[in-house]
Amino acid sequence: NRVNTDIIGYYPENGYLGSGAFVGSNNWVVSGEHTASGLPLLANDPHLSIQMPSIWYEVGLHAPGWNVRGFSFAGVPGVIIGHNDKIAWGVTNVGPDVQDLYIEKINPSNPNQYEYMGKWEDMEIIPEVIKVNGGEDITLEVRVTRHGPIISEIVDGTSDVLAMRWTAQEPSRVLESVIRLNQAQNYEDFREALRFWDIPSQNFVYADIEGNIAYQMPGLVPIRKNGNGLAPVPGWTGEYEWEGWIPYEQLPAMFNPERGYIATANHAVVDEEYPYLLALYWDNGNRGQRIVEMLEEAIDRGNITAEDFARIQFDSKSLVAEAYQPLFTNLSSDNAQVQAAIERLRGWDLQNRRDSVPAALFEIFFMHLARNVLMDDIGDPELFDFVAQADSGIVFFIDLADDPQAKWWDNLGTSAVETREEIILQSLADTINWFEQNVSDNMNDWTWGSIHQATFVSAPLGQSGIGVIESLVNRGPFPADGGRDIVNANSWNWNNPASVTGHPSMRMIVDMSDFESSLTVIPTGQSGHPYHPHYDDQIELWLNGEYHPMWFGREAVEANAEGVLVLEPGE
Repeated sequence: NRVNTDIIGYYPENGYLGSGAFVGSNNWVVSGEHTASGLPLLANDPHLSIQMPSIWYEVGLHAPGWNVRGFSFAGVPGVIIGHNDKIAWGVTNVGPDVQDLYIEKINPSNPNQYEYMGKWEDMEIIPEVIKVNGGEDITLEVRVTRHGPIISEIVDGTSDVLAMRWTAQEPSRVLESVIRLNQAQNYEDFREALRFWDIPSQNFVYADIEGNIAYQMPGLVPIRKNGNGLAPVPGWTGEYEWEGWIPYEQLPAMFNPERGYIATANHAVVDEEYPYLLALYWDNGNRGQRIVEMLEEAIDRGNITAEDFARIQFDSKSLVAEAYQPLFTNLSSDNAQVQAAIERLRGWDLQNRRDSVPAALFEIFFMHLARNVLMDDIGDPELFDFVAQADSGIVFFIDLADDPQAKWWDNLGTSAVETREEIILQSLADTINWFEQNVSDNMNDWTWGSIHQATFVSAPLGQSGIGVIESLVNRGPFPADGGRDIVNANSWNWNNPASVTGHPSMRMIVDMSDFESSLTVIPTGQSGHPYHPHYDDQIELWLNGEYHPMWFGREAVEANAEGVLVLEPGE
C-alpha cells in the first residue's frame, strides 16, 4: 500500500492519447524534520471552475465535541477541508475509473424488459416529476437495469441502448465520514473516518500535532470481472459485472515516509505492480513534478516555513515552456517581429506572470504550434481540441520538442517536408498575427495579463445578458498569473484565449506548531451579497498570492471578530 511520488507524470502502459480534460488540485505535507518549527506544515489548493461567490465557505465549528476550522460548501454540515485541534487534512482528486457503460438488449415485445444471461428481466421504472413554472408538470420515466439508468435516450449519436453504472449511484456515507474526520484525534481515527468516504475518491494528506504525516486514498473503486471500463461492453452476457470494491486496506496509503514529505497533484499514485485497476488515465504530472522540485529545494535550504509554502502555491513556472525554450537558442528569422519574439523567449524566466510579454508569447505560440503540428493529421477541429488539450496531449508535445526527426513536424497539406524549425517559425509568425489582431501592434502591450484574465461571474444574474445587472453582481476582468499545467493553476482553453476558466478555489497552509499562524484565502469573499463589504474583499489577496490569518482559538477569534450574532430560541 503506497502513494508513489517518484512516479510523477507516470502513465500506465495502457494509457492512451486524447484522454480529455482533467480538473485537478494540489496538496502536500512536510514533516517537522524539515520545518523551522519542528512540526509539520500542510498545504492544499483545490482547482475548480471560476465562479462568484466562491464555492468554498470559511467556517469554524466550536462546541462540545467539536473544535474544527476550515472550508465547507454552503448547506453542507461539517468541515470538508481543514484542521481541528489535533490533526489537519487536505485533498486532491484521484480520478479513478468508476463508471461503466453497458449495451443492453431490449425485448422487442416489451421495451421495459432487457436480456441478462438468457432471460428477460424487468426494468425498474422511476417517474421523475419536473415542475414547470406557469405550466403543467412533466413526468419523465427513467428506466433502470441492473447496471443503472438508461442514458442513451438523452445521448445523441448512438443507436445502442446504454445503461450507466457509477459508484455515485450507490448509497453514500460521505457525510458520516466528514463528521468523523472533524472529530478525529489521531492517525487511527483519521483512517477510520475515511473508511466511510465512498465518493468521490480523494488523495488525502494528513498531519498531526504529534509530528506524523500520512496519505490515504479512500473511496469505492470497482473490481471488474473483465475489461477496463474504456468502452461500452455487452450487458447481457454477465461477463463484465463488477465483483465488488477494492478493499479499503489495499487502497494506497503511506505513513511517515523516510523522505519527510508527501505531495499529490492528480498524478499516478500507484505503479503497474499494484494489483487492481485504479485508472487508465492520470494527470500529466507537470504540477506534481514542479511541486516536488520546489519542496526538495526548500528541504536542501532547511527550516521550511509557511512563507516557503506560499511561494510554492503561487509558482507560475511552465514546464512546457521549459521543454521548448532551448529550441529558440539558435533560431533566427528575417521577420523583425518574429526575431524580437525569439529574443524575448530566450531570456524569459519561464514564469507566467501577468506583466510578462514572453509568457503571453509562449502560450499563444504553443496554441498555434499544436494546430500546425496536429491539425493536418487529425482534420476535425473538435477532435483536435480533445486530443491536443488533453493532459496526455501535453505529454506528447513535451516529448516532441526533443525529437526533430518526428514525422509529426511535416505538414501533410504541402508537397514539402517541413522541419521542426520551420514549424516553430511558422507558429511564431501566427502568434505575431494573433496579437496584432487581438491586442495591438506594439509588442510591449502583449503582456500575459492583457489576455489572461479572471472574471468572477455570478449565476444566474451574472449571465443574464443585462449589462446593469451583470455589473452589479460580477467582478472583473482581472489580469492573472499562472496558467494550464502550472502550480498556480489559473487554467484556460484555446477556444477562448486566454480567459481563466478554472482556478485555485482556495489556498490553505496549516502550521501544526501554531494554528494561529495558519494562512488561507478564497478568490472572492465570504459573503454572497453583492453590496456586502466581504463580497469581493479577498480578490486582490488571491490575485497577488497573499493570505489572511486562519484564526482558530477562541481568544484569537474574539480579538479579531467584526461582529457577533446570537441566536436564541423563542418563547
